[in-house]
Amino acid sequence: MSTSAWLLLVVERNQVRHTIASADEALDMLFKNWPVTSGSPFFMAMEACAGTVEGIVTEGEAQSAFLAAAFDARVVVRIA
Repeated sequence: MSTSAWLLLVVERNQVRHTIASADEALDMLFKNWPVTSGSPFFMAMEACAGTVEGIVTEGEAQSAFLAAAFDARVVVRIA
């Protein structure tokens, strides 16, 4: 899928800034460096980001789910 619908995000975790520019990068962040690994927002974000590969979820929907998970986990996210 195209990443054109994904806004460039800067996620701050453990005093390190990570740039997220696609659902694939968001999924990687959720798997490897996320403070909360339970709860509906986390699992919805995982499913949405993975769903972009199959074309059943848009990049915009995945980004919305990722932002909801970030809000739930109190992860600082800025739009770059």
